[in-house]
Amino acid sequence: MQYTVTRVNNPAAMQAFMQIPRMVYQGGKIPPANAGGTNWMRFTPLANPTLQHVRFANFVALEGNQPVGRITASYDLLNPRPEEGFWGSFECVERPEVARLLLDAAAGWLNKQGKTVMIGPATLNTNQQVGLLIEGFEYEPQAEIPYNPPYYKDLLAESGLEKLHDLECFEWRLPDELPPKLRDATAPPGLTIRPVNYRALNNEAGIVMEVHNKSMSRIWGFIPMTIEEASGFLQSLAASVPPDLFLIFEMGGEPAGMLLSIPIRRPSPGGNDGLVRLAIGGVVPKFQHRGIHWYILKETYERCRKLGYTSGEASQVAESNDVVKRRVIKPLFGGKVIKLYRVYKRDIG
Repeated sequence: MQYTVTRVNNPAAMQAFMQIPRMVYQGGKIPPANAGGTNWMRFTPLANPTLQHVRFANFVALEGNQPVGRITASYDLLNPRPEEGFWGSFECVERPEVARLLLDAAAGWLNKQGKTVMIGPATLNTNQQVGLLIEGFEYEPQAEIPYNPPYYKDLLAESGLEKLHDLECFEWRLPDELPPKLRDATAPPGLTIRPVNYRALNNEAGIVMEVHNKSMSRIWGFIPMTIEEASGFLQSLAASVPPDLFLIFEMGGEPAGMLLSIPIRRPSPGGNDGLVRLAIGGVVPKFQHRGIHWYILKETYERCRKLGYTSGEASQVAESNDVVKRRVIKPLFGGKVIKLYRVYKRDIG
């Protein structure tokens, strides 16, 4: 077979780029994170403020005139690791030669931009869609995290990419009774907890940005968040995440941390069968080691119970985040990994 890879530089090529998931998932439902509307928004500057500091190039693989794969190469001007470039938006038919051509196209473009290492899948940057699902295909795809066919891991293995990092998803179940560590947790003096206020968008965006940038700076893949991104993030959650599932906490009026839980499936009327994803949590370093996280988890558990969310997952936790896994996930959740995402690297310098 003769394949070519071309850069997307006109509306027709972009349309082909957007249609490729239909070919990959034909006969099945396109995962929410890969659906057309989500893709268009991701590459629309007015809808995605990340594009203010990201430079990217989209590529489509063709067999004759038929699209058979796609990839995005990108780099972030705010990335504290300036040697890094990313590849993402990867969709490909089950042909290793097509995957290699797409990855080579992304690597070539990034090399011309002065990058020496290519990391992915990470669409645009590591604050958005990150990781290739390699375990846990039996679970329903979600809107906020990646999903892909099982054969993708074989395509990447045959393309010579190396593992860089894994992101783990842990099973979570709300116990009938709070474990002693949470039951006995008390609020430190000066601590206040409140649900996010979607109506005070500017104020809340500033808090989310500050907490993210201070609490996540030592976590694998960190890239700082801008105020525009924080605002867009909150707007994207307003219709689907109840305020009681996005808790902001402050010490003496100063932002101290946050914990966001995103519904996967709403509970049935009057029921307690809702599924939720414990998605993002962090405590500002200044306020760490005061037991705040135990009290926040206690509040989260109680609000989940009140709203009918009794099971789900904690995701995507970096495998190197030993502190969270050792102190929170294993003693409270049991440490059972139900999904595994892998991030790969390739030296291109």
